[in-house]
Amino acid sequence: MIATGLWAAPPDNLPEAPSWTTAPSDLDFARLLIRAGRFRDAQAFLEQARPVVERDQLERHLLLGRIYLMQDMPARAAEQYEAALAIHPGLTEVRLELARAHYLAGHDVRARHHFELSLGAGLPSPVEEAVGRYLNAIESRKRWSGYFSAALLPESNAARRTDRPVVDIGGIPFRLNDDAQSASSTGLQVSFGGTFSPVLADRLRGYVALSMAAKIHENSELNDIAVTGRAGLTRLLDNGSVSGGLQAGRRWVGSDKFQGSIGLWGRVNHRLSERVQSNTRAELDFRMHDDNPERDGWRASLDPAFRFALDGQTLLELSPGVEWVEADARHHANRVASLSVGVVRTFGKSLTASLSASLRWRIHQGRDPLFDRVRKDRTLQVGGRLVIGSWRVQDLAPYLGYSFEKNISNIELHEYSNHGVIAGLSREF
Repeated sequence: MIATGLWAAPPDNLPEAPSWTTAPSDLDFARLLIRAGRFRDAQAFLEQARPVVERDQLERHLLLGRIYLMQDMPARAAEQYEAALAIHPGLTEVRLELARAHYLAGHDVRARHHFELSLGAGLPSPVEEAVGRYLNAIESRKRWSGYFSAALLPESNAARRTDRPVVDIGGIPFRLNDDAQSASSTGLQVSFGGTFSPVLADRLRGYVALSMAAKIHENSELNDIAVTGRAGLTRLLDNGSVSGGLQAGRRWVGSDKFQGSIGLWGRVNHRLSERVQSNTRAELDFRMHDDNPERDGWRASLDPAFRFALDGQTLLELSPGVEWVEADARHHANRVASLSVGVVRTFGKSLTASLSASLRWRIHQGRDPLFDRVRKDRTLQVGGRLVIGSWRVQDLAPYLGYSFEKNISNIELHEYSNHGVIAGLSREF
């Protein structure tokens, strides 16, 4: 089988493909054509070859990947390296070649993903340094990026309402009507966004972003649409970046305007080590509610997130967070602390699986006027998602997922549970 040589090259002076050492196999003829410089003949031979043995199938993909890179066809090379990893996902050197091919093809999101995975494999120091330079180069050359996702989302309790038919208010039991109780619904979930980062100076970039997230149901009362716009500056650092500026948002719930906001945002990305990446977000904004001015007030949040590359196929994500919400009416003001943990694992056949769990604690600051007590909630969320990369169509990757959410409150009207199944398509670029 083919193996790459020492993988270490700065992105600003990209080398020829790394050297390969070979061993006898059924594909000796193709290798001889490559050694003779007859790359097109070798390409034609390999493209029609259909090896039966898995080892030869793997070698065919690696040889084609090398040929495509040598002929300045990095996107086609990436396809071959992805096929090789589908056979043997633990080959770190092949993952590095895949990341390099994506980088050369301008597929920065995928290149970053595979570079970061590779850092968990215990690379030699020169290779780690080369990967770091590639990651810095990706951040430096980024001018625009975007994402899109559309999915069907059946939920057992889309409105997050209690499943209790009777609640106690002031010692008196009240029977809830059907509109106040849980009900299942299937919605269309759509999200998309884009970022533009024009060059202002050597390490200074502008930042303009717009995003939208929506859940649309047949029952329009369950609709929830949010739009956010941001503008600011980004300063590139040796191992990350610092960004900040102004933001504004608008949210619609049901068929009506629900909330508007305006304020400040900031973000710090930093590579703490070759295996650890941090991404800290902070926001400060004033929220105005169209139908309930009692909820108007300032909101501040701080959300640090850490990503650990455990090995060449696994990422661990840890995200604590705090939120401070003020309101004209004290029972709407609240304080929130949260913690989420996630694991992302890449398998063969271009499958990527993720599992996540989060716990959020919320304490309100005033007594609820109806229940005469301070509301306290604990919300548990768990979920999983499977992305099937081999079924990608027009760069849209299909995914399937499941989620469960349960809220426990000292006010029983606010207790609920919800199960959701999601099936959709997504793309990052």
